Amino acid sequence: MKLYILPSLLSITLLILSCKERATSQKSDVAEKQLDVKSSLETTIDSVSNKKKAEIPQRRDYKYVIARSGLNYRDSPQGKILGKFPLNTRLTIIEYSKITDQIKEGEKIIKGEWVGVQKEKDTVYVFDGLLSYYLVQSDIKLYSISAFSEDTYQGKVERTSTAFLNLSETYFENTYNENGDKTKTSILSETDLTKDTIRLNQNQRKKLIHQLKISESDKVFVYLMKKDTVLSLDIQDLPTIACMNIYGSDNYSNLEDAYEFGFDFGKKITESDNLVYIGKEDPFQLGELRPIVWKQIDDSQFPVKKNLEESHFDMSTFKFSAEKYNYYLQKPLERAASYHLVIVDKGSNSIIFNEYYYDSEGTYLKKLKIEGDDSETPQSQWTGDLLKNKATVIFGFLGFSFGCPSITVLDETEPAIRILCDNRH
Repeated sequence: MKLYILPSLLSITLLILSCKERATSQKSDVAEKQLDVKSSLETTIDSVSNKKKAEIPQRRDYKYVIARSGLNYRDSPQGKILGKFPLNTRLTIIEYSKITDQIKEGEKIIKGEWVGVQKEKDTVYVFDGLLSYYLVQSDIKLYSISAFSEDTYQGKVERTSTAFLNLSETYFENTYNENGDKTKTSILSETDLTKDTIRLNQNQRKKLIHQLKISESDKVFVYLMKKDTVLSLDIQDLPTIACMNIYGSDNYSNLEDAYEFGFDFGKKITESDNLVYIGKEDPFQLGELRPIVWKQIDDSQFPVKKNLEESHFDMSTFKFSAEKYNYYLQKPLERAASYHLVIVDKGSNSIIFNEYYYDSEGTYLKKLKIEGDDSETPQSQWTGDLLKNKATVIFGFLGFSFGCPSITVLDETEPAIRILCDNRH
């Protein structure tokens, strides 16, 4: 689904829904051109001149940087370059200068206005032709299969759940974008809507494959993280099913969007730690993804000083080393409300990643696997070269009650890769 920025001062940051039996922007290759500096104002680096505000919005607006190479920010409209905001940085617009400009990208002319955005306590200026209400999405679509499972009681199997690749996010998004009204192209009949699970017939399957924008000649590649292996299955050999989700009505007064659509894998997948790609060629790089097992270290080794809020808490500090990077994580000792993750390039000794992860209404922090800890903590964090011809990735710090998880690519010119899940609630 497309992500919108609502004009609010608060922002709310995989549940893969299965059958009812279960417990449960567009890519933009816009590269920013360097605009001619039309101001001779002399300012110190990363400082801002006091300018008369042309127009202050009644309420603040939020947009994302869509320039792959990043977006320069300046001391004034068309002024001196102070720095650069990376791709998909969320900016708060606090001033409209009414100074318009344009840049040329190939044969395309991009027009826009210089706007003031908040940077810490300062106002800096950017060209809004390279801003959007939508995040730049990765061109790679990944999914995850909910594994086959059996519920037993006193040694007897009472209920089984098939391994299921839920493609509802893509199906409903594509259907809505093309038609505006999902009911006009409904796959399921009125009789189907009285059932819990429907095995799609040939005509229904054809419609589903079409709306997913895939082909019967494509393959499903399933990367099993713990085994570091890839299973390859032909789409033409996989049954398609629709099953009622947990929001479906018990009295069967349902519409099609009360169902989940996807492929039935039967007993083929029994591991929940998996990633899935649909296409012609296998994108996964074997032998390069590493489970992160943290080693506790002294707080003084953390490469970033505590901020004012953190200074009030005792912290636990951890480190993990891989071939190219050192990973540092710090969290409050008495409460796990946040993780502060810093990644340092071993070659240049420079910080390439510095982010916080928080508990929120829709997210929760996943537990850390720590050296010497005898508890059965599941392996959640991973890093390495997951995909061929892509930079190193890292993921597994947040679980989601609402929304879908994503994989961070350690390259500022690459957007995060969403693991598409059924994001209806």
